[in-house]
Amino acid sequence: MVKKPIFLLLCLTTALGLARGAAFLEDYTNAGNGISLTAGFIPDAPRIVVGEPVFLTFVVSNHAAQPFEFSHVRNEIFDITATNAAGRAVKSRYFGWVDANGFVVRETVWPRESYARRIFLSERCQFEEPGDYRVTCRCDFGRFFNRSNALGRAIVTVFTFSVLPPNPQRMTEIIQGWGQVVQTNGALTEAAQALAEIDDSRAIPPLASLVAKDVRDYIAVQALARFTNAAAADGLLAVLRHGEDYLAGIASASLRRSHQIDRAARTLLPELANSDSAARTRTARALGWTGSELAFAPLYSVLQTETGSVRYAAATAIGRLGDARSFEVLTNCLSDPDFALRLAAVNGLRALGRPLQAAWVKPMIVSGGENISTFYEAIDLLRIYGGDQAAPGLASCLRSDDPSVRHGYNFRLILALEYSPNGPKYFHNWHHDPNRDGTEAELAENRQILYDVRAWLSRQQQN
Repeated sequence: MVKKPIFLLLCLTTALGLARGAAFLEDYTNAGNGISLTAGFIPDAPRIVVGEPVFLTFVVSNHAAQPFEFSHVRNEIFDITATNAAGRAVKSRYFGWVDANGFVVRETVWPRESYARRIFLSERCQFEEPGDYRVTCRCDFGRFFNRSNALGRAIVTVFTFSVLPPNPQRMTEIIQGWGQVVQTNGALTEAAQALAEIDDSRAIPPLASLVAKDVRDYIAVQALARFTNAAAADGLLAVLRHGEDYLAGIASASLRRSHQIDRAARTLLPELANSDSAARTRTARALGWTGSELAFAPLYSVLQTETGSVRYAAATAIGRLGDARSFEVLTNCLSDPDFALRLAAVNGLRALGRPLQAAWVKPMIVSGGENISTFYEAIDLLRIYGGDQAAPGLASCLRSDDPSVRHGYNFRLILALEYSPNGPKYFHNWHHDPNRDGTEAELAENRQILYDVRAWLSRQQQN
């Protein structure tokens, strides 16, 4: 058995010379197009134990005098299936649409050069039982567009793959091997994929290290969030501080399941006294994600004494806590002269589960205008989260006496109405050019639109 998986892409001029690798490669030619390739799929190991993650390397080496070109979106050009000894297909959790949704990448394999692509076999085929399996790997270069140098056939590799019974000692070696990859900053994406396959608490330290290196690593965060102990909770604190809301929400849910919220809050609270305002902002944000009652009083104190981004983070965090006292505190912020604080309070109320009310954001729209960030943010909040109140609320903010072509205030609202639920659609008829005043005809058309929107709003209010 191969004791360690191949973590880094090998130099293919060397790989093609390896006896094991060569067994999986074949020659592919198209004399009419002058194509001469050696290609195939090479598994990292010929046999594994149940539960062991394993990868493939797809290899193409160009022996022709001209470049070989193809295109792909992520790994969607690869089809990989397996059958057991009885001929039954193994299960897969691979969803091709995920790979197919993205940018087309054009690859060029120059003469006497090679190309390699890594594929996670454990995702494509789930080897749940010991035994021998027949694995069929296919690459279709012609998936996208016709080219003058098309190969005209698929690259196909078929091999037998053995799965041995579970082996605790082998699993120890696997976790240690991937932990070394993480420690040495090797193939971190592969390490995250592999460790996510292993439901063993010994995988927590390398997963926590992956998260510490990149809190945006969705796979590592998801994998670490499966565990419900103090070590996993400690690793997830970085996600509460720095991760995007979706991932912070995953970490927060894990802390709740593991009953670690109060412990997490106690760990974070001393950081509110940090002399760096950016650090205090991160801590306030993180405390909100803990959902711990212990965080309410300290965050309320920050709301009263801090300014700027720290105060704004505290307002939103108070909403995320879900405390019975949060609603009153946040609604009191809606009359504050600091519009940015009002927006933070609105986000806190949304996190608290309260439906957005048009009255919360209309004052920020009406008092705002071009080059004022709260104006745009308030419009977007109402448009996206206002529900049935979105279009009427936006329409009521229009300046009915301003058909200006130059000014951006009404233009931005007309645009928002275009993309609001059930809003009137006039954006493509509205005349706007910030560099000129507009003609009389254009101004007349804008006036008519404002009149039509007022009439629409009147009908909405009567219903």
